[in-house]
Amino acid sequence: MKPEVWVAGFSAAVALGAAALSAWATRGASSKESFVLARSLYCDLTSEGTSAARSALEFYWRGERRSVEQTRQVLDHYFALLWCFERIRAGRESLVRQRRLNGTGPALRYLDDMIRWHVEEWARRWARLRCLIQQHIGELDDHHSIRSFCHLAQGVVTEPDARQAVTDLLNDIEAEATRQHRINP
Repeated sequence: MKPEVWVAGFSAAVALGAAALSAWATRGASSKESFVLARSLYCDLTSEGTSAARSALEFYWRGERRSVEQTRQVLDHYFALLWCFERIRAGRESLVRQRRLNGTGPALRYLDDMIRWHVEEWARRWARLRCLIQQHIGELDDHHSIRSFCHLAQGVVTEPDARQAVTDLLNDIEAEATRQHRINP
């Protein structure tokens, strides 16, 4: 074998090895970053601000009587929690879409395990909470955010009653949006 063929083959092998090592290192860094993202999303869900929104909604939901004024006051909390779930969905989707390329599967499973209980509990509550609010203020402009919550829940929720609650909520939102569109084309 000629020396230049041997050198070319050796150079190609070194280049392939370097490329493989680079890909492995990049995947490792992406894996670490994916866990950082998962933890930050969980921290958002369990933050002091989100906790205050959850508490306000929980007291409202469990209350025996609700006034129009109480309903107006709880709206900020309602949307704060919905938007928190939207942020979680956006981050989760990022992990889902990178799973094959960057190996984000373990971080995605970690995130799902950490948020599952919270999402299941709110999946069970959301339709009733929404109905209670609508009794005082009528139409709620929350269809996009509710759909986002439902899509998050569809990817995370495992309990059959919570899965059914998500399906029912999504169906109600779609029917309501269709009715509103007929009234206000």
